[in-house]
Amino acid sequence: MKIGVIAEDDSDVAVISEITRTLLRPRVVGFRRFVGGGCGKLRRKCGAWATILVKGGCPWIAVVHDLDEYDEAKLRADLEEAIAPARARVSVVLIPKREIEAWLLYDSHAIASAFREKRVPKIPGQPESLDDPKKCLRDLVHKTYGKVYLHTVHNARIAKYIDTSLLTRAQSFAPHFAFTTAVKNMLH
Repeated sequence: MKIGVIAEDDSDVAVISEITRTLLRPRVVGFRRFVGGGCGKLRRKCGAWATILVKGGCPWIAVVHDLDEYDEAKLRADLEEAIAPARARVSVVLIPKREIEAWLLYDSHAIASAFREKRVPKIPGQPESLDDPKKCLRDLVHKTYGKVYLHTVHNARIAKYIDTSLLTRAQSFAPHFAFTTAVKNMLH
């Protein structure tokens, strides 16, 4: 059985896949995906993609859409309504505040590990309150390590090392804990 992930780009899929694997351990699941190449196509196609994923053997669906400047309640309602006809056994709409990189900023040790560094960067404030988490992460990596951060490469690496217990502080991540608990219970 596989989890279907619908996201804006491949790096978002990689982050959700890595974090989900960690949360489901020792259980192992596969992943299938659809990537919107941005939020517009994701919103237009997510209903059809969810149906394809469910019919293709993915009883569980996760949709990931950055909040950016959208109204969260409306965005969530629209996405949930779009995927409902797919009739997944369990589904979740994940809306990281601003960008998914906010979640990665909760674990400075994961950032250090991803860049193979011992020095741990100092995370400024509450990551979900940042206006541009991706820029913050880029600047933090450059300032701390003198290295270039590429979200397409480094997001998955950071997610692989992330201590998921730290994500309890990220309000927008809470639905994912419930989703993975439901999936885990079905895998018994």
